[in-house]
Order: sequence, then structure tokens, then C-alpha cells
Amino acid sequence: MTLLRRTTAAKFSPKRGSSIDAATLTRAAEIIEKVRVGREPALLDVATSLGDLSPGARTIYRRDDLAAAEHEMPARDRELLQRVAARIRAFAEAQRASLRDLDMCVPAGRAGHTVAPVDNAGCYAPGGRFPLPSSVLMTVLAARAAGV
Repeated sequence: MTLLRRTTAAKFSPKRGSSIDAATLTRAAEIIEKVRVGREPALLDVATSLGDLSPGARTIYRRDDLAAAEHEMPARDRELLQRVAARIRAFAEAQRASLRDLDMCVPAGRAGHTVAPVDNAGCYAPGGRFPLPSSVLMTVLAARAAGV
């Protein structure tokens, strides 16, 4: 019984087409360039035009604002988020602990890598029709566990 069919590299196309249509790629490139040049005001404009942000909506929250919002949450919801955050944090810390620096001798030199945190991380917080606290928890807690 043959489980895998034998084949050759010549039977495969060397280049695959994109699964994303050209118009979408062009629009994405335009958005990226607009934000790169126009920075935060352009980002807010794009988010508003895509429906992820209401015109004039608040985008910056201080720690005391967040603490007040947490305090106003129903206890059941707050406890759920705290439980989920603890699980995400534990996994992120275990994942980070599993990553190690590597330094080894190779012919004519050395090779390796160093795991180091970056100074800042951009963490996505979806708004619009489907705000997901889980996205914030997973991105922020992973960044914190990594040392950001």
C-alpha cells in the first residue's frame, strides 16, 4: 500500500498567485501609505471611514479612566476578565520562558540569536460593531510577558 504519491519538483508551479485580489492589495497599500505619511490623524481618519471609530470618539484613556470603567463593570464580568487574563498571562510567561538565546560556533565564526524586548508594542483594540476585550488581553499581556 502506498500512502504518499511520488512526485517531482517539476510538477509544481514555482509561483503561486495571491489569494488577495489586486484591488484589495492596492487599497491596503494606499491606507498604509496614508497612515505612514499622515501618522495619527490619518490613522483616526481611516478608522472613522471604515466604521471602526465614531467621528470625534475618544481614543486615549488614562489609567484612572480604565480603573473607573473596571469598577463600574458588573462583578461577574470583571471576575471573568480577571480569570481569563490570569490564564493568558500564565501562558504568555511560560511561552517567553521557553525562548532562549542561542550562540554557537560554526565554521569560520559564530551564529545565533538573542531574544530581547522592543521598547514599544502596538496592540490592536478592535472597536466598531464587534469590540473584543480578548484581543486586548492577548496582545497586551503577551507584550508585557515579553518585557515590553
